[in-house]
Amino acid sequence: MISVKTKVCCLDLEADIIDSLKDDYDIYVGSAGKRVQVNNEKSYDYKLLLSNYDIPKNIHEYDVLIIDMDNFDTVPYNEEDNIRKYIIDHNTCFKSDYPTTIFDPVPLGYYDISEILKDKHDKPIIKIIFQNRKYDITYQFVENRGNGNFLIKDTFCLNNYSLIKDFAYKEIYGKEIFYCNDLARKLFDKFQDEITYNQTYRCPGKYDSTNNKIVDDPNFMPLLKNKGGQIVSYIYCDENNINIVLPQLQSKKELLKVLFNEFLFQYFPEYFPNNKAHSWTEEEEYFLPNHQKILDDKNAINQKYIQELNDIDNKINQNRDKYSFLHKILTETDNELVFAVIDYLKWLGFPNVIAKDSISKNGLFEEDIQIDLGERGLLIIEVKGIGGTSKDSECSQIQKIKFRRCEERCKFDVYALYIVNNERHLPPLKRTMPPFNPTQIQDAINEKRGLLSTWQLFNLFFNIENGLITKEEAREAFLENGLVEFKINNISELGLPYSYYMNDSVICIELNNQSISKGDFLFYETNGKYYKRQIIDIQKSKESLNSIDNGKVGIKLDISIPRNKKFYVISN
Repeated sequence: MISVKTKVCCLDLEADIIDSLKDDYDIYVGSAGKRVQVNNEKSYDYKLLLSNYDIPKNIHEYDVLIIDMDNFDTVPYNEEDNIRKYIIDHNTCFKSDYPTTIFDPVPLGYYDISEILKDKHDKPIIKIIFQNRKYDITYQFVENRGNGNFLIKDTFCLNNYSLIKDFAYKEIYGKEIFYCNDLARKLFDKFQDEITYNQTYRCPGKYDSTNNKIVDDPNFMPLLKNKGGQIVSYIYCDENNINIVLPQLQSKKELLKVLFNEFLFQYFPEYFPNNKAHSWTEEEEYFLPNHQKILDDKNAINQKYIQELNDIDNKINQNRDKYSFLHKILTETDNELVFAVIDYLKWLGFPNVIAKDSISKNGLFEEDIQIDLGERGLLIIEVKGIGGTSKDSECSQIQKIKFRRCEERCKFDVYALYIVNNERHLPPLKRTMPPFNPTQIQDAINEKRGLLSTWQLFNLFFNIENGLITKEEAREAFLENGLVEFKINNISELGLPYSYYMNDSVICIELNNQSISKGDFLFYETNGKYYKRQIIDIQKSKESLNSIDNGKVGIKLDISIPRNKKFYVISN
């Protein structure tokens, strides 16, 4: 099995942190944005800029996002870096005016990342944030029309907490911290002397309907508080967010290691399938007593399981080969379809089934299939696989061939049948059924020829296998005129259940002189195919019965059934 590493996106982290994560995780090294020295020193100075964050295109596929809010590079303004290389609609950008000397695109980067991650629906990305003070930036989004002309498209304000649920309260600097719980002690105990913070946070409230009051949100867990009791580090987890806000410190690499080992691996194991914490205990030198024997037993079971799976796969392939003609009559055209229909006809018990050439030597069309019926005559069949429904000429072409065969035989004992695999690129349940219009059906009746779809043949196979129609009855129907129908004559209606229990495997129904017994089969019909379910038990007034023919009864079936289906039994 291929080992897939946890994907971690690192934005604005120091190189030593990146190096410590590379061996265990699939790392992307990027940035939420670089501040730009625009140096607008005069009243008429301005610069046009583009966002410059660097994130993976598939960030929605990442498991963990780690950001240091207090580590941003500043780069000099380069006009070439801030000109769109490809302009599809408008040359839009951001405008920085005097007296701004530093353009900060970071809140914009955070906002864009949060918008992208809204489409992440499998599981929320774990966001680990080394905190900084909250601040706002106002951006002018403009359309550059050239020659110093601009059209302001929008002006909006963003802050650097737009990437996570914003619980920021007050900007304040400090070093003294106090633990809020045991987890905080495990995380920060080694680093207490080097922790600093620049921002405090409020605990969100949640309405408690039982007590009719606002209480602390249980999804919010404070980790650290300052001397004044204000929160400076926390974890917030709900169905859409896993946010871990940490203080600033020098030993970020070491803190992350503790965070992963003491919290993330334990509470979010699905994010870390290849977690290597304590993996040395799985090495042979450290095996526990009896561990090797248990492993050997497991391997033996696994080998037996693999062999049994291979045997099942072989049976599936053999069964697929044996009955491949049933799928081919619904998917193929031309010779593939003709030979699939021939296989079907042979299974149905027709003798002397012959494949004819599509064009005879004298250039006249011939039938695709010919069946010698002995004393009853000859059955000729035209088979087509088409993308739509049949034209009148396609339906009636077999009629011309029928006349030629009658003339050749000097007898009017030739039966003609047109079989179509209509709309073959669609699933059969989405096809037009029947695939013939009323005029085509009436013409077939008048001209004494039959019309049939391969979807009917597919359903017929299962109705025969379920004992609802015999092969002999089906072969006889092939000689009908108009739209061929394979009538089910040996069943009687039992009725519609009025109650369902035990995941719809028990039904309640009222019998009216209709006998049923344990072991009998009940049938229901869906889209032309009948399904059968065996009777496991019959009860009336909580008494188990072997058979019954009248009254309200409960019937336990071997498999659950769909609701609102009429049930039938084979007639005696």
